[in-house]
Amino acid sequence: MELMKPRLMSESTDEQAAGDYMTRAGVARLLGVSPNTVTRWAREGKLPFQLTLGGHHRFERSVIDNMREELRRAVRTDRAAAKPTGRGER
Repeated sequence: MELMKPRLMSESTDEQAAGDYMTRAGVARLLGVSPNTVTRWAREGKLPFQLTLGGHHRFERSVIDNMREELRRAVRTDRAAAKPTGRGER
């Protein structure tokens, strides 16, 4: 797996960033994990991010939405695999 390097956001993109990028707290709420987990995933290269001039992580909304859908699919698949069919042996 290739590690993703952070990009530095410029001041000129701050206005655009408000709608297109999320804070780690927002990402944590959407994915159902702690903010520390979001930061760890970013540092491990599992979650691409940009740094603001103040050193804060920002995450692209479309990437987070895609990740959220992948996590939902994985949970549905796991639940379906664990569900008994009712035809088991006694």
